[in-house]
Amino acid sequence: MAATTSGTKTVANSLAPHLPAALLTTLLATPLENLTIWQLNQIHDALKRIPDGKNLVCTIGSLLV
Repeated sequence: MAATTSGTKTVANSLAPHLPAALLTTLLATPLENLTIWQLNQIHDALKRIPDGKNLVCTIGSLLV
């Protein structure tokens, strides 16, 4: 089965110099199985920088937009 994405989000705000909005948008548009460990670490870093980043019931897309 081919990897697909649906409901991808556009991130409007950069969270740090190494986490620009364009990079975060690209990460959200990448299917999970195609992400590298480095990219997962970038998502983890981004989540640590936002207030609800440790809220276990929030979706990543809703937190980063």
